[in-house]
Amino acid sequence: MAKENAATERKAAAKSTEKQSKAPAKSAKKNQGHEFRCLPKTVAQMFIYINGEPEKRALVDDMGFGGLSYLPNEYLNQRLLKQIYDHYDIHDNTIYSDAAVVKITTDKIGHALGLSSRGIPYDTKVAKNELSEEDKEVHEYFKGFTAVAHQDLIKATPVDTEENKKLWMRAFILFVQKVFLLPNSMAKICPAALPTLFDLENTRNRNWAHHVHNFLLHELQKAKRKESAAIHGCCYVLMIIYFHEMQFGENSRDPAAQPPWLAYWTGENLKKRIKQERQHDVGLLKIGHLRAEKEHLKKKITKRVPSSDSESQGEPEPP
Repeated sequence: MAKENAATERKAAAKSTEKQSKAPAKSAKKNQGHEFRCLPKTVAQMFIYINGEPEKRALVDDMGFGGLSYLPNEYLNQRLLKQIYDHYDIHDNTIYSDAAVVKITTDKIGHALGLSSRGIPYDTKVAKNELSEEDKEVHEYFKGFTAVAHQDLIKATPVDTEENKKLWMRAFILFVQKVFLLPNSMAKICPAALPTLFDLENTRNRNWAHHVHNFLLHELQKAKRKESAAIHGCCYVLMIIYFHEMQFGENSRDPAAQPPWLAYWTGENLKKRIKQERQHDVGLLKIGHLRAEKEHLKKKITKRVPSSDSESQGEPEPP
């Protein structure tokens, strides 16, 4: 019976996937110019649903993703992330601004998101032809699912049997990576996410902070080399780490500064901090605005100044 239910759910999710693959044309045009793929608001909205389902919420906590429930139900500030990205040095793995120097580490990513920064990291070089038959079936099941199809599966799948629990856990793990932890433009399963589908019993004991950090570094390197128009990876965590150290400094014992750092950075506190970044002389948004104005003025002056050729033709040289 459980297998029949799983098969029915798979068909429904597949139909959803097919519809979504045809639908995004309008939204893609609308979102043109957005560079960052991580979607904290989408995860926050999913937790609104999960928090009303005690058994599903317990599974999320057991897997070690409970800290993500603190993500605010707010849209991403693309301009601010762009400034953080511009001030980020890929070689030093550090954000250099006029206000602070903030080193990005795996431990800080774990503290920020409430993820484990200890344990065995995932091997992201797993080849599909090396998988067991059972793991191949799992991969085949989820192959090509969109984020929306994962959301539908998360909401439609009961967790009344062990088989359904595993199905639900895998759907959630892929969903949270697709839209937030390892966001990317791929329609199918991201190769880096593939190993997380297997060995569900040890999900909590894996080094998820390293998993997120490793993918983010790889994608930022591609973006810095101009190999990708969009900026993939969880850039949101860079903002949280930067804000947290600006607010509390490093190794603060303030109760409000304890992990997960997302718990402090509510929608209200983020808005206050972003306002400061817009108003203070060393604020990232203030600096970005002044830089943009300077570039705009420079272009206007360049257009007004006549070329050297026209100058030489308009005025004769003195004898």
